[in-house]
Amino acid sequence: MFRRASGRPRPLPREFLDWQVALRRHTMEERHGAPHAGVAPLVTVHRPGPGPGFLSSSVICGLLPHPEQLARKTEEFRSLYESGLEAGARAVYDRGIQYFRDYYRSADDFDPDSLTTLLPEKTPLAEALRADPRCALVFFVFDLTDRSEIGRLRCLQLDGFAELLDAGPVYDNVLWHNALFHGVVDDHVVIRFRHEASFDTRFGAMEPIVS
Repeated sequence: MFRRASGRPRPLPREFLDWQVALRRHTMEERHGAPHAGVAPLVTVHRPGPGPGFLSSSVICGLLPHPEQLARKTEEFRSLYESGLEAGARAVYDRGIQYFRDYYRSADDFDPDSLTTLLPEKTPLAEALRADPRCALVFFVFDLTDRSEIGRLRCLQLDGFAELLDAGPVYDNVLWHNALFHGVVDDHVVIRFRHEASFDTRFGAMEPIVS
């Protein structure tokens, strides 16, 4: 069972945040935007109503700019999208890739306690988080052929609570970031996961990771 949410987010482990930034840089430089498994955790939440007690759903998670840069980066995302529309969706996508090749350089440039995702507002995951914001993000990376630092074995659980946003600065940032690769979407909600505790879960363990 999840611990009671404190409402006081704590910084993500620096090693984790460094890894997430490196994964995204690799995605832009080597995979032309195709997500790596390391940015696609399972979100586990209490399931409301009768039936099994938990729901797990895979999401693609994103990083927010540092709060001091949030508004400026949102404007850059939006301008990049709107100025490229006449050239078509593919041109916008390619411009986004080029922009983000220089974007993911240092963990210091990102919000230290948040991960985000954008979901249709009527999904079971969004409904479950409205009923109970406590949740865990489970990251599992296991590739026998990838011995690189970003691809090595990782089994991590991040506990925290979710904020569901349908307006505001964080919503706008995630919306325009997503628009560069998937167009502008309607009837979606931003899930902002606020971190409280991290654990290494390899081989059945549950070892706390100090932030």
